[in-house]
Amino acid sequence: MHSPFASFFPQLPGDLGAIWSCQNEMRNRSRDIKSLHDDVSSLTITLTDWQGAAKVAFIDSKNKELPELIRWSDGTLQAADALKNYYFKLEEAKQKVDSIRGQADDLWADFQSLPFLDKIERWEEYKKKLADLGVLYSIATDILSNEALNTAASLREALYFTPEDHQQIDIDNDGDKDDVDIGDTRMMSQQELEDIHKRLQDPSKPLFNIDQGHIGDCHLLSTLNAYNQTKKGRECLASLVTPHYNAQGKIDGYFVDFPGYGRNEKRVFVQDVMAYGDTAGRTPKADLASVFEKAFIQSHEGGTKSMFPHGGASASFSAITMQKISGIPGIPLVDAGVNRDPIKDTTIAAINSGHPVVAESSPFAGDAQVTANGRQENITIASSHVYTVAAADENGVTLINPWGHNNRCDGSNTSTGATFTMSWEDFYANYGDVTVGFIP
Repeated sequence: MHSPFASFFPQLPGDLGAIWSCQNEMRNRSRDIKSLHDDVSSLTITLTDWQGAAKVAFIDSKNKELPELIRWSDGTLQAADALKNYYFKLEEAKQKVDSIRGQADDLWADFQSLPFLDKIERWEEYKKKLADLGVLYSIATDILSNEALNTAASLREALYFTPEDHQQIDIDNDGDKDDVDIGDTRMMSQQELEDIHKRLQDPSKPLFNIDQGHIGDCHLLSTLNAYNQTKKGRECLASLVTPHYNAQGKIDGYFVDFPGYGRNEKRVFVQDVMAYGDTAGRTPKADLASVFEKAFIQSHEGGTKSMFPHGGASASFSAITMQKISGIPGIPLVDAGVNRDPIKDTTIAAINSGHPVVAESSPFAGDAQVTANGRQENITIASSHVYTVAAADENGVTLINPWGHNNRCDGSNTSTGATFTMSWEDFYANYGDVTVGFIP
């Protein structure tokens, strides 16, 4: 039975035995799945007399499923390791709290041994000692709370499968469309992980290069790029990312915190990126935007599908996206076609104040004359597409297409750079709204 002083420092929740049993079970599951993979892999060897289209279809299906089984096996093993790590962190924290509670008991016994008048005279002294124990207790609980968030994020990453999202896409730009799962992911290389870390160290320079893939998340990528336009915005993004180191001391992934989510959902662990997402061109090279993209998609139950009605990460509103990234809702300014001066004035003021700003083109957007790469160009403004607003003044507005380029509209089937400047008149003719965000 502990003393009243010890009641100020409750024992930490968590059943060590249950956690250990769970990690053992996950480890056994990993072995079972690996065994299933090996059995399926060797199955066709025994089917020597089976011929024809059915066998070809079976082999094709098998070859598609085997990598999934490997991911499942690796994921359950990774989950077991995360639980095992948390077991030891919890055990250590419980021991520290037990020590603090023991010291509180000793303090109570010492206090109780004093004569009544001495208790009154020395009460402030004992309050100070209890406060010192409280600091130690807070440190132990804060460390464990952060470790719990990390473990939860690691478990979600380890056991997460992006929902399937099959689409007909011309991946090779050869005119033929292929059936691909837009939700497919790929692991980041060690070089990519380290390059991202290097860029994170210097927010005085851009943190990433946007090159939207086949996922409809222009609202996310343009918003990220809007934060990427200023040093303060880059510092904000960098503060949301924490590298994770493996047992060998090498970075093996990144924790991403989204302030706009609840405490238990805001932290995401990212080790892989979208195979058909940002920077997934002919020479894929993941960067920080790729990490944010995977974290954002993983935070949506619909994966790469549209927000409405699937609850996915595509085709959402920029104001919602800004809230999830910063914790503060963006303010949309809709072009009602009458007095447009407030849109221009607010956009200019927001840019001059360092706010992240994006603009969404209208469903009726078309061709426009712009200035790109220092010369006049005629480009096609993609309809219902979100662009980053990089600059604005009385003469016009500068935008960045998250595609990483803009298509010329001269029939040449060529493109120009992602950044261009247009007059406000052309902007009003092609864009339906502007959203202003905040840097917390």
